[in-house]
Amino acid sequence: MPDTPNEKSLRRVLVIAAIDGWSVALFAGLCTVISLLMGEWIGVFIGAIITSCGVLELRGRKQLITGKADGMKWLVRAQVIILATILLYSLENMLAYDEAALLAQLTPEMRSYLSQSGISVDDLRPMIKPVFFGFYLIVMGVTLLFQGGLALYYKSRKAKVTAALAERNAVPPSRPVA
Repeated sequence: MPDTPNEKSLRRVLVIAAIDGWSVALFAGLCTVISLLMGEWIGVFIGAIITSCGVLELRGRKQLITGKADGMKWLVRAQVIILATILLYSLENMLAYDEAALLAQLTPEMRSYLSQSGISVDDLRPMIKPVFFGFYLIVMGVTLLFQGGLALYYKSRKAKVTAALAERNAVPPSRPVA
């Protein structure tokens, strides 16, 4: 029996959720551990939230595999939470911009390297703010594109996935006994 369009949508959603869920959980989990080792507590907090979103996406996928259409809600929620977390983190960093604090992070080795290259710290000052804000704006844009796009994709496939699950769970009509 050939696959219906609904079944193809379900299988595609399951593959995407597996790849994205595992990628998010593993990468964010690794970043969380690195932040923990470095004593960066905000990084640990953000990493834990995003890692849990990867797990939520895998949980939603598992629900779909077991025939529960509510799994689609978990897929969408995971993406929205990741999106909100990264946008808020980026916005918070942009609002807390402090040029002096950034320059204070330059190690003596970095300053020596800059000096050997003929660049003074004052030469860096005009570039710091645009690069800082540019970086966070790019992070926000990429997150909006990927997590926002994936949330919309999952949401747009909800009807087809629900129909595919209903087709799978449908009991075939019984034959009349002759």
